[in-house]
Amino acid sequence: MAQVLVVADDLTGANATGARFARTGMRVATVTPEHVAAVADEYDVVVANLDSRNVPPQQAADLVTDVVEAVWPVSLVVKRIDSTLRGNVGAELDAALRAVRDRAPAGTRTRALLLPAFPASGRVTVDGVQLLDGVPLERTDLAFDPIWPMTTGVVADIVAAQSDAGVRHVPIRQVTQTMLTADLMAGDEPVVLCDALDEHHLEDIAGAAAEAHRRDGTVWVSVDPGPAGALLASALNLRGEAGARGPLLTVAGSHTDLTRRQLDAVARTGPARYVDVDTLRFTTPGDAHAGEVARELAEHLATASFPEVVILRAITPAADLEKLPPHARRHLPERLAELVVEVLGDIEVSEGAHALPSGLYLTGSDVASAMLDELGVHAFDVGGEVIPMAIYGALSGGSLDGTPVAAKGGLVGDETTALECLGKLRRAVQTRLHQVHSEVSEHVVPAGSPDPGWERGDSPV
Repeated sequence: MAQVLVVADDLTGANATGARFARTGMRVATVTPEHVAAVADEYDVVVANLDSRNVPPQQAADLVTDVVEAVWPVSLVVKRIDSTLRGNVGAELDAALRAVRDRAPAGTRTRALLLPAFPASGRVTVDGVQLLDGVPLERTDLAFDPIWPMTTGVVADIVAAQSDAGVRHVPIRQVTQTMLTADLMAGDEPVVLCDALDEHHLEDIAGAAAEAHRRDGTVWVSVDPGPAGALLASALNLRGEAGARGPLLTVAGSHTDLTRRQLDAVARTGPARYVDVDTLRFTTPGDAHAGEVARELAEHLATASFPEVVILRAITPAADLEKLPPHARRHLPERLAELVVEVLGDIEVSEGAHALPSGLYLTGSDVASAMLDELGVHAFDVGGEVIPMAIYGALSGGSLDGTPVAAKGGLVGDETTALECLGKLRRAVQTRLHQVHSEVSEHVVPAGSPDPGWERGDSPV
């Protein structure tokens, strides 16, 4: 069931915004207006490409109203706008805000959160002025745009050209202070425009808006080029069908420096939780460390969700490894596997099968073999190579039957290999969810919707 409706004015922007939601694990479809109702029951995020940037303002507004009506109710409407503010910005903002206000419960406060910044593309908002690579829009080549020549970079003035809605400006000094939530809740203006210089500012604003929603029930319409809408959905805990699944689980028994660097790289690119195993203590009879590891692993697996990663890794320095008796080193992979399977069994009983890992990444050949044995796997259904000697596929048999898996030796690959393997698993999980959902549905997805085989979960362009 759709939780988010993205209303875009062109196909490129529609797909780019949809891709941001897809990377969080949500199932996304980009469709034309006549198909939005047909896919609303099958996708977490419906992206409606209105192709309305160059149509008359009233026609653009009518299209916005129609798609909101067709998909409602949803938890969040995102009015995707061009990051250089070309097109029917004011008319479409007005229409989206009015459509949501008319359908929200009586007495609900509805406001537009206007965040035109797209820092990764060089678009930022300072003192209410939209800058492209540090230059106001009217001083760039956009001043000579044949259809939408930009005569100003003042965001409120651009909105006012097609809208009478009052705009409240939150300057950058407020964005960087703890009073942000109160500032977003203040005032009566239907539109709140916030400055932003980087992605962290957008995250802070999204978090403050979500807190405002929790405090007084404010319903936000996100008006932005894509980044802020996805961040607001996350802050509002909108996860979709995929997000209700368990996280990816990594079990690393290799002590190589390469493995350490590979796993450290994971935290720099997305949500990851680490459970560190002191090998010396873990293999010492009577030490309480194994119980501590089990409790920490169980807590993370029970509270994390796809596409997060939970990483169980051995971290003992090489000097301490020399203190281990040979039989302890030899049985370390088995002990790790036994602990993991015991924790998974407890999770399935207490939380249900939906909380089990959505995918499994195993690094270290001995640990991979031990894990497959302990899980009762009948076969490794080989799908191919992520890179040479890093294999992906699915588990056949056992308690995680059908779960996507990637496995490699501790000395395989470079510093990006863990990222590549986990990326492959994420795409495999999304494909699996799509296939399972399709098996119980009679609906045929219209042309232009995402193909489950797309490698990166993005909608096709």
